[in-house]
Amino acid sequence: MGLVEAEAVVKHFPITKGFLRRRVGEVKAVDGVNLSIKEGATLALVGESGSGKTTLARVILRLLPATSGRVSFDGREITTLDDGALRAVRQKMQIVFQNPASSLNPRRRINEIIEEPLLIHRVGTPGERRRRVGELLERVELPSQDFMFRYPHSLSGGQRQRVAIARALALDPRFIVLDEPTSALDVSVQAKIITLLRRLQRDMGLTYLVISHDLSLVRNVADVIAVMYLGRVVETAAVAALFGDPKHPYTRALLSAIPTVSDEESALIPEKITLGGEIPSPASVPSGCAFHPRCYARIEGCDRVTPELVRVGPDHHASCILYDPAHGAPGLHGGGSSGMD
Repeated sequence: MGLVEAEAVVKHFPITKGFLRRRVGEVKAVDGVNLSIKEGATLALVGESGSGKTTLARVILRLLPATSGRVSFDGREITTLDDGALRAVRQKMQIVFQNPASSLNPRRRINEIIEEPLLIHRVGTPGERRRRVGELLERVELPSQDFMFRYPHSLSGGQRQRVAIARALALDPRFIVLDEPTSALDVSVQAKIITLLRRLQRDMGLTYLVISHDLSLVRNVADVIAVMYLGRVVETAAVAALFGDPKHPYTRALLSAIPTVSDEESALIPEKITLGGEIPSPASVPSGCAFHPRCYARIEGCDRVTPELVRVGPDHHASCILYDPAHGAPGLHGGGSSGMD
């Protein structure tokens, strides 16, 4: 069992209309997801914008209530905990948001920002909290004497993200969600933040859930990758297996879109695949396999059958009709342009 377990998690948002707010539909942001994150490991959730990655993470953290399903942390179900019991659990579960410019209060100094979780949870005396803030700044490679009393606007993007990481570490968490942690940063700064996160994980035994649309990024930080499309996980595997032998057509399309700068890198990427159209609205999910309107490999039945995740290799699962025994031998053959006009 993993440190974090999500079982059949569903999060639907109602669509209402009129003065009486009559329910006329629902947005299926997360639609039956199972995940297991081992302690000390990193699981990356990848997919296009609108696939449900951030919503799933917020449900796992209990920042949003689940419509149905279960979330467990360290063997304890947290889905139905009341506020008092949840308060203690939340000390061990933290999040680093995508854009530090908007997640840090511009009216507070850096020491106040990092100290806030300690004050909320009534940890330590004023002197102990002051020392803790200094230690955290040093841990994220920001000299405390230079940064303690500065404001966020005086820091670079990379420095602000380091402050956000320090704030997340304040309560000695075991599990941290990293929501697009480097997307707002320059490429050179991204590498430094990734190096910092890996060092912190090694030194503190942290467990990460990384949310990203960038497969080339998560390749360097994740142990396991779960690919999401329209609220469902369509493939999950260890990094080497997913890059070496992707099974789902959507995963192959994502991998083929990774920019390459050398023949060696190009050899690791499947043939170029161009997907037609945009990801549909989660308020109007296509019937059958949600990916079928854009899929270059679709066959008869894709518009009717909703495939489940099935084992396609050691610790490798995919959700595709091509791996249903009722449709013959599993596998994808060929690629190319979508051509679904």
